[in-house]
Formats: sequence, structure tokens, C-alpha cells
Amino acid sequence: MTDASSTSAGAASPRPRLLLAAPPFAGHLNPLLTLGLGLRERGFDVEVATGATKVPLVRGLGLRAHPLLADDPDAFDAIAQTPGPVRSNPLLLTRQLRANLALLPRARAELDAVLAAGSFDAVVADFAAPVAGYAAQAAGLPWITTTPSPCALETRTGTPSYCGGWGPATQPWHRVRDAAGRMATRVAKRGMQLALRRAFARAGTGVYRADGSEAAYSPTAILGLGALELELPRDWPAAFRMIGPVTATPERLLAGGGDALRPHLLPDGPLVLVTVGTHLDWARRDLVTQVRALAAAVPSHTFVVSLGRVGDDVGPTTDDEERDGRGAGRVVVVDHLPYDEVMARFDAVVHHGGAGVSYSAIRAGVPALVHPRDFDQFDMAARIVAAGSGRRARRPLDHPATARELRAVLGGDRTRLRELAAAVARYDPVAATAEIVTAAIASAPAGSGA
Repeated sequence: MTDASSTSAGAASPRPRLLLAAPPFAGHLNPLLTLGLGLRERGFDVEVATGATKVPLVRGLGLRAHPLLADDPDAFDAIAQTPGPVRSNPLLLTRQLRANLALLPRARAELDAVLAAGSFDAVVADFAAPVAGYAAQAAGLPWITTTPSPCALETRTGTPSYCGGWGPATQPWHRVRDAAGRMATRVAKRGMQLALRRAFARAGTGVYRADGSEAAYSPTAILGLGALELELPRDWPAAFRMIGPVTATPERLLAGGGDALRPHLLPDGPLVLVTVGTHLDWARRDLVTQVRALAAAVPSHTFVVSLGRVGDDVGPTTDDEERDGRGAGRVVVVDHLPYDEVMARFDAVVHHGGAGVSYSAIRAGVPALVHPRDFDQFDMAARIVAAGSGRRARRPLDHPATARELRAVLGGDRTRLRELAAAVARYDPVAATAEIVTAAIASAPAGSGA
């Protein structure tokens, strides 16, 4: 199960030993890997548990890998890659949750074995991998949760998420709306737990703890990979701390696969970036066709479309003739772009509302037109609009209204965006993570762990 090329699991080390755990999805794994590389530079021994498909990436970064469900490497993707949007549909959410719960007993057994074989000091797990936290608790280890989507946390006040992208409360009746939304969210989750009570029992977990807190998050340390300045007014759990966004692409991520367009290969002239991220295959089906129509309506710019496809297994698309980085006319199609490296070259970015591209654009001071497709992307769009760092497209990309919104973004005032970029730059997520992990290890009961 483990990377035998590394040092012995039982070898003693004076450095604190951490197990990082995340599903094999870029938006979840990449921030954790970036934090892991920073923690390694600060004196921690870092190992990573994730899906087998990402083991080459982890090992390429020089980190020890523990592949999960190696006998079924596509198990995680089969759950995440839905044929269409899930949004807040309770039937689709329940179906997806059932499939996820079915994997937990096997993943838990493998994580228990990893922790039992080593002398770990703490577990840092993405919020989509709470099973690693349960394994940590069983082993007597500190559990720290990271979340690139802080808006997904339930709170006692403020605007709830997963309600279609509600904005801040600006009218008296909005408080009633928000309270009703928070209650509806909790009722829906309890309903899903009731419908899947046997699956939850087999997985040994539930949606909520006895004290009402969400069981998917650590009760002692939750690290928000975002900025308070972008969030809507709300309270936060006592264990929560916002430590800043993590947008850097881990070193060597692009090696060995895909058509990664580097900054010096970008076309000349004014540019607009278009992306739907790495996750939603169904959202790419007619993406280039729609962008061609958008480009025709906004002739002032060349459009660079990133398909968000990384790795040796990148297959053909209907636009292979354009994937050489040149393209036809004013639409250039590439497999992948390292956002932080190229973002400053663009005048605007049209994106889906993923946390990575959203904060990368903010860092670079590039305004966004957000066209959310699924998950919490509608909530990110609401925050970007409220913060004055972009606008939201409510029509398809090839609709005339979207072209009007993009022209407004290109010609809009960027004062608030510059202020937000300056606020984001003041965070140091690696330093904050190191501080919190060190404190968690120091406060752990003596003799805890494997």
C-alpha cells in the first residue's frame, strides 16, 4: 500500500511526522500538496494518502505516497464525475452520498493500517476526506481539517450556502430568508442521513455530532483556505481559522502530460481566459463552441480556453486541431494552464467559480465573469460580486447578455479588486498551518498515536 522506495515506516525521526489526506481531485489535493511542500521546508516529515491515480504526482514531488483503494483506482472519479449538474437536487445528492459512504469502510481500514504502521504525530485532511480524521481520532492523533470552500461550513448566522448563490443580507427580509435557508439545509442533511442510516452505520459516522457540529470537520482545528475579506458576514465554528488561499500549482504537476501553455507561449494582444476547471467533464462538451460565439461578440480580445486536463491520460477532444497552442482565429484551446504563472497576462477571466481560479485572479488583480455550474460555485460567484471583484453570468456563454457582462467586466473600475488583492497578499497559509499543527501536536495527550 505504501511507497516502498521511501525510508522505513518505522524509522524514528526527530521531525514531526504528518499524514496528509485528500481525494484525488485537483481542487482538493493540490492545495494540500502545496501546504505539504511548505511544511516540509519548515521541518516536518510529510506523507500523503490519496487515490492511486495521483500517486505518481505525489512521488514526483518527493513525498511518500499511500495509495487508497489501489485495486479500484477509478472509484473516486466515478463518484465525482457526474453526467450532469447535481446542485441542490436532494435525490442526486443522496445518490452521490450513498456511493461515497460505500467506499468509507475500505478507505478507513487502509488508513487505519497506515497509521498503525507508522509513528505519526498528526493528520491533516481535506474536508472531503473526513474518514482520515476518524482514523486519526481512533489512533489518538490530532486531526486538522482543511477546506478550500469555507462557505460550505454551516454557521448559526449569516447567509447559507447551496441555496443557489444568495448574496449578503441587505434587506430586512433577507434575515428571514437566511434563517429559513439554514434550517432547510440542516433538515435536508438530516433527511439524507435518515434515508441512508444503514450506510452511515456501516461507515461508523453521521452528518452531525451529538453537540450539533458537522462530523465532516475536525472538532478542534478547521483551516479555511480563503480570505475573510471575500466572505459574507457570518459567524464561524470555534475551531475555525481563516489562513488564506492556496493557489500555487505544485511543482512538476504538469510534467509528463498535457499541453500546458507557458506564459511565453501566450498569444500577443489583449487576452481573456476561459476555464471550467478540472472537475466537470460535462461542462466542457460545448465549451469551445460557446466561446467562439462569445469571442465573435467581443472582438477586442483573443480568448484562451483551458480545458483543465492534466496528465498522461489526456485524450482527444473535438478541438484537437486547436490544442497546439495556436488555434484558429481568436480562440486558442489548450489542455491546462498554471493559473498563477499566467493570470497577470489576461485582462479578464471567465470561470466557473472554483476556489483556485477565483483566488488566483484576485491575487493578480484580474476581474472575473463567473459562470457557475455546480457545487458551491454559485456561492463563490455571489461573494465575488459582493466584493466588487467581478460579475456573474446568468446566461450561457454564447448568449448576448453574457457578452454584455464581459464587456462590463473589461471596462469596469478595479479599485475594490486591488484592495481585495492587497488583503489576500497579507495571508501566509503555510506559516499559519505550521503554527496550528505544532500547537495541536504539543497539546496532544502524552503517549497518543501509533
